[in-house]
Amino acid sequence: MATGTGKTITALLGASQLSEQQDDRLALVVAAPYQHLVDQWIEDLNEFGATPIRAYQSRETWTDKLVGQITEFSIGARDLLVVVTTHTTFSSDHFQSLLNRFAGPETLLIADEVHHMGAPHLSRNLPRSIGSRLGLSATPNRWYDDEGTRAIMNYFSNGIVYEFGLEEAIEEGHLCEYYYVPHIVHFTEEESEEYVALSRAIGKRIGDVSGDIGDADLQEDEQLQQLLFRRARLIGTAENKLSKLRSLVKQSGEVHHTLVYCSDGQIQEEGEETMRQLDAVTEMLGKDLGVKTHRFTYEEDQSTRERLLSDFEDGTLETLVAIRCLDEGVDVPATETAFILASSSNSRQFVQRRGRILRPHPSKQHAVIHDFIVAPPTEVRHGESNAIFNLERRLVQKELERASTFAESAKNHPDAELSSIPVSEESLADLKTDFNLLDL
Repeated sequence: MATGTGKTITALLGASQLSEQQDDRLALVVAAPYQHLVDQWIEDLNEFGATPIRAYQSRETWTDKLVGQITEFSIGARDLLVVVTTHTTFSSDHFQSLLNRFAGPETLLIADEVHHMGAPHLSRNLPRSIGSRLGLSATPNRWYDDEGTRAIMNYFSNGIVYEFGLEEAIEEGHLCEYYYVPHIVHFTEEESEEYVALSRAIGKRIGDVSGDIGDADLQEDEQLQQLLFRRARLIGTAENKLSKLRSLVKQSGEVHHTLVYCSDGQIQEEGEETMRQLDAVTEMLGKDLGVKTHRFTYEEDQSTRERLLSDFEDGTLETLVAIRCLDEGVDVPATETAFILASSSNSRQFVQRRGRILRPHPSKQHAVIHDFIVAPPTEVRHGESNAIFNLERRLVQKELERASTFAESAKNHPDAELSSIPVSEESLADLKTDFNLLDL
């Protein structure tokens, strides 16, 4: 189901029906990847009349209560047992030993963000004795992990039994309409030189290792992966992204309910000092442009994050700046504008982000997504070897596939009615032409 379309409520309605079919008996285990998602599940379960056990952090706070309820459920003195835990706690030996005491025909496991469950340390701890299994995700397939994807599909053995896509969700009003505006960003001269040097080194390394870049042996080559990581970090932190963001914010006039997604890398400041892109963006928006801004990261504790989200909702804070903390499970429905300065090539990340941005809110009519796409230097478009050109072509193809995915459901899609939202001052056509990707 598309992010933001109610996977939790859908799952709990299914659990309620299953309980009825089992003569109002159910042992329900919900496993979610993060603590804040556990808290959200507990709030929704309370609305369904359940009193779940919150099983994370110190085991002393929940073990005795869970043991008592397991005993009561086993002897028939309790008809409903509900425990919500994180993926980390779920996979622990302690929790697994308790789970084995009640995992059976009357037990339902709901795995939230089920794509995580394909990781080896999680998939090997999925109990085969559990009678009913339900996995939830907007993106169930794991990125570059066919084995992990198969493990998920084999365990939740009926495959995908229900789908609710983005366009359908927008049409039915479960998600808001949006405009998509891509922006081409160019490297500085110094960055271009570094990028070309890295691309040549990557091309040489690929030539030294047998096989194709998509082969598993190359994905495990440490030297190659380090080079690819350095190039990806350079793309993510391209200096001109900040000047482009500054220009767009100034043009927009009033700034409110805005998210900015950053790279986790460092950028070069004047002189020799460096700072995180996250901090540079926060400082530029707050100090230079006077926008009420705060970063939103895992470094802030839960109570601080809840306060930041509340301030963002009521407009006290105009902008939140994040890296990945807003990718999964955090509700920010008031968001009207998003600037994506950096994005991984993993489609799950930008699908999750789009869902965060498109959640409906009484105060907004639509959302606007600004996507920053870095153009490779002209040196690698013309005059380089075929190996390097093909390498760059794959990289550009991933960027354009993301742009195409965003654009196909947007109100300003080429086939849609023209809108009043300003378009990017540069077209993606040059990139498509230079890299022979006109079909995207």
